[in-house]
Amino acid sequence: MIEVRIAGAAYAVPPETELVADVLERERCRVDAVLAPLSETSRRRAMEGLGLARVRVSGSRSPYELVRESAARALEQAALAPRRVDLILDYSTLPGEESQYVSFANRLSAELGAEGSLNLTFKAGGCAGLHLAMKTAIGWMGADPQIRSALLVCGDTAPAGSRSMLPITVQGDAGSALVLRRDAGVGPTVLAVEVQTAGYLHDAIRLAESDGRIEICVDSLRMENEVMPVYYLNLLRLVSKALGQASLGVSDVDHFIYSNISQRDRDGFRRMLGLPEGALPATAMAEYGHTFASDLIVNYADLRRAGGIHPGQLLLFASAGIGFAWGVTLARA
Repeated sequence: MIEVRIAGAAYAVPPETELVADVLERERCRVDAVLAPLSETSRRRAMEGLGLARVRVSGSRSPYELVRESAARALEQAALAPRRVDLILDYSTLPGEESQYVSFANRLSAELGAEGSLNLTFKAGGCAGLHLAMKTAIGWMGADPQIRSALLVCGDTAPAGSRSMLPITVQGDAGSALVLRRDAGVGPTVLAVEVQTAGYLHDAIRLAESDGRIEICVDSLRMENEVMPVYYLNLLRLVSKALGQASLGVSDVDHFIYSNISQRDRDGFRRMLGLPEGALPATAMAEYGHTFASDLIVNYADLRRAGGIHPGQLLLFASAGIGFAWGVTLARA
């Protein structure tokens, strides 16, 4: 793999908040219908261990505005002028009902002043979208020597009435950006990016139109019977593959940067790797909710801002999302 560094990362959340309890009460009919096919034990488990108290909700600020702010801050952190951005890749999955089919990349290129950027978009990765975006960007960098920098962005917000994704999570809104550079001397060096998709699970969680509005539909039985039996297994395979490429093991990792789907899910990931309690750093999950593909940027940026990352430390990013997709990225600070 060519040497590529994570030169900048930033996120933005809207100021408005909503209690998770209020979301679940407002969407009670929808939640009850989704959970109805499950056993009483499974329904009870779905409501326990979320670890989410509040979510951020787009109101005064649109998903695009959150993305634009994040992009500007990430570029400043990377000491990269917008005119030197060679590639912009938007990997948003749920950028809001009104802009569902509109990419942020072209507008962002124009408003930032990145006149020469190649602008791309895809919507297939869900919460694992960052890994797919990094894999794609690094592939372009390796194939075209003129592409030396990439700005990866996403901004996800739930369609109205679909903020609950039980039995999995409750979604909060956010925008985020990450800058990759080939010519930078600072920032973690990417050692490996591994991804896996399973198309046969594409409709376990899907977007559908209902009464003229977009709705997130969760098939709780398929999640329980088809997704969960392979969910952590596929993550473990990718973790082992990424670490194996660098001749490293789980014990060599200094920081595990994992999604904020729920506390129950974070505990499942930790147990899968045989890690002790407290091995995963605290995150803003309780206050932001699950910010979909921005989770990893939120957790990495907060850890970095708090001074938790030191030179030479090994970072392992991991997440899984609708599609279905799994991803793991390994980097050395």
